[in-house]
Amino acid sequence: MKRLRLSAQLFVLVASMIVLTLGVALLLFNYQLRANLEQAQGERVMGLAASLADRADVRAALTAKPIVHDPDSLLRARIEALRERLGVDFITVIDTRHLRLTHPDPYEIGRHFRGDDEGPALAGESYVSRAEGTLGVSIRGFSPVLGSDGQVIGAVATGVTLKRVGLLLSERSQVLWLGIVGLMLIGGLGAWCLAHYIKRVLLGFEPHQISGWVRERQAMLASLHEGVLAINAEGEVTLVNPAARQLLNPLGGTEAALPREVLDELFDSGAVSLNRRLTLNGRALIVNRVPIRAERGGGGSIVTLRDRSEVNRLAEELTGVSRYAQALRASTHEFKNRLHVILGLVQLRDIGRLERYLRELDDTLIAPAAARVAGVKDPILAGFLLAKGSEARERQVALEIELDSDIPAPDSGETGHWLVTIIGNLLENAFEAVAERNLPSVTLSMGLDAGELSLHVADNGAGMGEIEQHRALEQGISSKGEGRGYGLAMVKAHVESLEGTLALYSTPGRGTLVEVTLPYAADATTLTDGVI
Repeated sequence: MKRLRLSAQLFVLVASMIVLTLGVALLLFNYQLRANLEQAQGERVMGLAASLADRADVRAALTAKPIVHDPDSLLRARIEALRERLGVDFITVIDTRHLRLTHPDPYEIGRHFRGDDEGPALAGESYVSRAEGTLGVSIRGFSPVLGSDGQVIGAVATGVTLKRVGLLLSERSQVLWLGIVGLMLIGGLGAWCLAHYIKRVLLGFEPHQISGWVRERQAMLASLHEGVLAINAEGEVTLVNPAARQLLNPLGGTEAALPREVLDELFDSGAVSLNRRLTLNGRALIVNRVPIRAERGGGGSIVTLRDRSEVNRLAEELTGVSRYAQALRASTHEFKNRLHVILGLVQLRDIGRLERYLRELDDTLIAPAAARVAGVKDPILAGFLLAKGSEARERQVALEIELDSDIPAPDSGETGHWLVTIIGNLLENAFEAVAERNLPSVTLSMGLDAGELSLHVADNGAGMGEIEQHRALEQGISSKGEGRGYGLAMVKAHVESLEGTLALYSTPGRGTLVEVTLPYAADATTLTDGVI
């Protein structure tokens, strides 16, 4: 079955409630109006009866001897004229025997009063009653007629039928009905406006669509390994996915709120904030923040959190490992060439030549290369530098590695990963810069002093002008073609994340020098062994 649209549901619901409310109000108001009309008519007819009871002609007719019950009497003519002028249904004068002297119907003259409610009036009381007479049910006002001696000589009854009250009620109800219809129209218009407004707030989507998306969002947030937070305009955390809760509260508690000082520091403006470093609960995090653009501003923010160690592992797979693979490929190629020479001499059984070749290989390549990285105590970094030496020989580039001091192993594998990434990118850029030179040469200098590691990579390439130097550190800007220019930008980002410094010096035609200074914490066991 086709679903009824939200706007139609809201309109029907609100309009129905308005109609029902106004209908009940109309019934109650109509009931109260009838009661008020009957009360007002009762007071009116009783006052009229009291006024007629004081008339001299009424007393005279009731004190006459004998009392005349004549339809053509002068009293009846006067009373009927007055009745029509006052707009009542009957004015009846009765004597002490309950017989009528006046009545709108001449055939009722001289007959007994109908209704059985005249007794108290003949006893001297004034009152209002409701009873059924010859004209139907009516509201009656009674007043006794007193003689000159103060004795009751008769009574006057005036009244209006309920039919006349109904006509008065109908006249007044017409205005009421017009008002009710107007209110219903206004209410219907308001219901339509409300439905349209809610539809606009919900961006035109139906409730079943939104509920489906909420379930999908919850499943999606639960499946993400990246922490996601939603922060409103007041700085309150309104949404936390399981990954964010684990990052912010690793002990497994249910609370996962960021400290107020952290919110004030990172999320105090409406600008986008990317790759901010944050240490919380002893865990290094990378934080991104994107503002939520609301219609009237102040929509809050979406914040993502990543464990920096996990990011480092991924970066190592994407950058460090590729550098290792590239360097090892060159070493493998070089090793295969030498292995072919050795296998050829073995097949020729020229043991003398084989012995001299192996000795030359050790004296000219293996021993010098090992000596150049002997001061590097980190096996991973030392192996990487040896592999880069093989790559340089394959590319026919003279690579010089100079150590101003011994380089102890770092206190964490993360630091070693960053060094491999930074040195690999700098050497790769230098190799490409000297590719077109007749005598390509690259020099890598490293030294450790007062807890700071300095790196210098110099080449004798074509160099860069002042404008090119400023643009060289911008991501994606390169003179080497489309899809290049990420090496130096990546180095700059890594150096800044480690709170280091990077300087670039270059002269057209004379080459380029890149200087990097990094905070470096050495492994305590290496320092204890007296390496530096």
